[in-house]
Amino acid sequence: MISDAYMKLVMIATVVLVSVVSLFVVSVSASDTMLMFVGEDLDVLSIASRKEESAWSAPAIAKVISHDALSESGALTVAEAVDDVAGFHVEKTNKGSIPYLRGIPNSALVLYDTVPIGSGADKSDHLIDYETSLASIKRIEIIRGAGSVLWGPDAFAGVINAVPFTGRDFSGIETGLTLSSADQGKQAYVRYGASKGAWSSFFCVSARQATEDDTPVNVISFWNDGISPTQAEERFGSSTLDDSQYVDLYGNVSFSDWLVISAKLSDGQKAFSVTDWDREYIWEEQKLYGSKMFKLEASKDIGIDSGIRFAVYYSDIGLEKTVIDRQFEQNEYSVFGELMYERSLFSSDALLTVGTSYKEDHFKDILVWNSFYPGFLVSENQDFLPDFSQKDYENTLFSVFGQYRHKIKDIEFWAGFRNDDHEKFEDKVSFSSGIAWELSSELMVKAIYGSGYRTPFAKQVDGIMENCLEQIKNINLQLQYKPNPKILFSMTVFRNDIKDHVVGDRYEGAGVSLPNRQTIDGIELEWEFVATQTLSFSGNATFLDNDGTYETFLSYEHISYPDYYPVLHHSYDTGSDIMFNFSGVWQMAEHIKLVSQIEYFSGRELYYSMDDETRKYPDAWLCNLRLRFEDVNSWDIDLFVNNIFSSKYKTFDAASDHFSESFSAGITLKYKW
Repeated sequence: MISDAYMKLVMIATVVLVSVVSLFVVSVSASDTMLMFVGEDLDVLSIASRKEESAWSAPAIAKVISHDALSESGALTVAEAVDDVAGFHVEKTNKGSIPYLRGIPNSALVLYDTVPIGSGADKSDHLIDYETSLASIKRIEIIRGAGSVLWGPDAFAGVINAVPFTGRDFSGIETGLTLSSADQGKQAYVRYGASKGAWSSFFCVSARQATEDDTPVNVISFWNDGISPTQAEERFGSSTLDDSQYVDLYGNVSFSDWLVISAKLSDGQKAFSVTDWDREYIWEEQKLYGSKMFKLEASKDIGIDSGIRFAVYYSDIGLEKTVIDRQFEQNEYSVFGELMYERSLFSSDALLTVGTSYKEDHFKDILVWNSFYPGFLVSENQDFLPDFSQKDYENTLFSVFGQYRHKIKDIEFWAGFRNDDHEKFEDKVSFSSGIAWELSSELMVKAIYGSGYRTPFAKQVDGIMENCLEQIKNINLQLQYKPNPKILFSMTVFRNDIKDHVVGDRYEGAGVSLPNRQTIDGIELEWEFVATQTLSFSGNATFLDNDGTYETFLSYEHISYPDYYPVLHHSYDTGSDIMFNFSGVWQMAEHIKLVSQIEYFSGRELYYSMDDETRKYPDAWLCNLRLRFEDVNSWDIDLFVNNIFSSKYKTFDAASDHFSESFSAGITLKYKW
């Protein structure tokens, strides 16, 4: 937990660091300290084939969000950034953001510098909100479609990789501050990059404090002695929620092009309210987490046409969940090692990549609710506490994988496979294949077919179907058209065929669904258009159609209060089936831009099984404006207004639903030293 004293200490340390750096800057020439983004390629990504290449020709349905695009959008989190990408819809719940990719919730593998950052026990705990700061991020790479061949388990419907700066592509010092009326949020950062000879380094620290939820709560005590609940006359009262606080540190050191050592440390406290269906009972929950990641990556050429790569990392997530007045501590950590060999063949017209990896995942005291605990809070319950368990389990994974790419004139084809040997779960073989045909310098066609799977979450472990892993087979057909540097259009048609699909019910404690099959068809449209020297537009649209069975849940066999329904049903949830994003940028003057963003997502129906009720959620239109003053005497100033029409829409929570944030405004200040 982050105390106020600790938060103040971090803020003071940041100010001191900035002051010391400022004195250093004054003592040297401006040419030595000018902030620079060195050689940034707006279309480069590395996750499609483990090497940097253009998204246009990469063997995947690929998208890159550059640093400039992140700044223009005003995104402060990974969730906000990917919400503007075709195929994505991010549901903003009280506990955190839930990304839907191509109609599948929690289906993208989220990486920070190729290291998974989310929970392996709770697939909806992604750490993609303020837990992961964008201050250190150079770009965000995205592939849509199964990616298990190169990235292993949980690269199910796609992969998101946040790529941090290094000292070779960021040189200088920058500080920033963001203030927002939405949650009285205050966020600050400082980042530093330098390169000298073969060595380079980058460092970034950021901190945030905000009142993310100001809902008053009326359930202030419940767990009592752990045997029986607090009596009704002492259970209820009035209280306010704590502030949410986050601290994030990242740094790396690299030598030449062959060695990079990096570390990421994060600490946070997210406080939020939860309410029952009728909003009669409202209580506070918190997620207090501490995460750390250490990584070493090396590469070495062993000839003019071949090389090896080696990577190891250790990641750890400690989490303390607070429900009213009881804390539940849990921990998970991973150890990973990978060795890859690459060789160019046939005068560099072909590329062979083969590799092997080993991973250990350890889970301790993972909280699993065996009953719907909000039902126990009613004043009539004087005797029962909700049933839960805390699980320990672990898994080792040995993998062998390979991919072969071959180009014949304007046509490139590829094929890949991966064999995953699990100690605890079912072994799986994933595959991918595709063709990219550059009909001309203006027209590219891609056809891709692949598979992926994901490991079970904690509720599935030791269950009836634990060993039967969910699998996806994915077909993509994409047409890209770029007649000149000012125009880009793409259309992607896809199908997701999901087997042994399992989902946890939206309610804590309502169990997991029986395995079923789902088919999702979709179309994604993307466009970029530079109309004049001062006006440009971009956007995307996504259309989804689902064909599958109902989700069926079986209740647990145990004594609880109140009783469960024996069998629960509801339709598969794709999220919104129509999404639209539009952005316009007007260069009003040399240093002034006006950025407008419009977002639409369609309505949906959600069935709440514990209350046997279907609720309709209407569609919503959102509009944001951002006025940017760039590089004005080394300052960048952004004035932003979000949801200018104050559109209110509902979204689901664990036990009920809640309204979205309304109109908000704020300012972002950046200074380049």
